Amino acid sequence: IKKHYKKSFPASLLDYFLEEFGQSKTSEAFLTAQKNFVESCAGYSIICYLLQVKDRHNGNILLDDQGHIIHIDYGFMLSSSPKNLGFENSAFKMTYEFVEVMGGVESDMFAYFKILMLKGFLSARKHMDKLVPIVEIMQLGSQLPCFQKGGAAIVRSLRDRFHLNLTEEQLTIQIDNMIKNSMNSITTRMYDNFKYYTNDIH
Repeated sequence: IKKHYKKSFPASLLDYFLEEFGQSKTSEAFLTAQKNFVESCAGYSIICYLLQVKDRHNGNILLDDQGHIIHIDYGFMLSSSPKNLGFENSAFKMTYEFVEVMGGVESDMFAYFKILMLKGFLSARKHMDKLVPIVEIMQLGSQLPCFQKGGAAIVRSLRDRFHLNLTEEQLTIQIDNMIKNSMNSITTRMYDNFKYYTNDIH
């Protein structure tokens, strides 16, 4: 997206949304696309955290023509990361550009995003006992990199990420902290910059 639009105007993600969806932040098309982005971003963030999806550079994150965010590469997850560096240490990718599309940290849509994150976590916790055994079965005899080392520790860490020991109020605080830390992640910015200079991924 940024490669395509950078010659015609400053290509922030918000610029793209305005160009593609109605030219105005108050247009019906923009508001619909914004809502789609926020809702899909919440689901994306929860999955990235629970499964520890890595290699989250912009070349692996797409948008459809309705504003939904889509992650396309699940080659690094659970215990594995590119070159096993463990470099991406934020819970999920949450850049200021993402937040700008949502309307900023004081906006109703950003508050909606945080509500969706909480609801998503609470829903996921209800199904933990169905989800974790799937991972346990998958690692038996698997040649996938994410299962090559770690063994029981992988499953234990996965269980811990559901935060069953936290009340709903405590989980709300936990999610708020994860969002803040992800927004302020130096390693996310460094990895994006690295991909920009080495692969021209904007």
